[in-house]
Amino acid sequence: MANEQHLKRLIEAIEKHDISIWNRWRQENPVVRPDLSGSDLRRADLKHAAFDGALFRDANLRGTDFSYADLHGSDLNKANLIRTHFNAANLAEADFSEADLSEANLSEANLSEANFSHSFILGALFLGADLYRANLENDVKSLTMSQVKKAKNWETAFFGRGILEVLGLPVDHNEALRKKNVGMQTKG
Repeated sequence: MANEQHLKRLIEAIEKHDISIWNRWRQENPVVRPDLSGSDLRRADLKHAAFDGALFRDANLRGTDFSYADLHGSDLNKANLIRTHFNAANLAEADFSEADLSEANLSEANLSEANFSHSFILGALFLGADLYRANLENDVKSLTMSQVKKAKNWETAFFGRGILEVLGLPVDHNEALRKKNVGMQTKG
């Protein structure tokens, strides 16, 4: 359930068509993790919004525009993200597990280390998105080769067995990436 104060502050910014109200509140409260879980923000204009670390679990964000927004480390678990726009958004380390991203626009988004486990991504656009070390490994539904190959750094992402073969990657691809990461950590 969403925190009423957080939701009220965001609704005020939406109604006034002034996302700077929300962003200013975030700057004044940097340690607060906004909880907007379960909220209905369908088709809201949230371009350029500061949502780093925000909780959107089970939220209805269908058709919402998060273009250029900062959602670094946000929790979008089980969210309805159908036709949501994340164009050029920062979604590094975001959790999309069990979310429905059908026809979502993730073009040019930073998806490095994002988790897509058990998500549904039929027709989602990844054109120019950065998939560096993204987790597309665990039962990601409707992922296609054409979606993946339009993204940047797709060779560094983790994939399920079925898509590995389609992408022409070796069956031990994920294990090799993990070993490479462990090697980099012990050197540093």
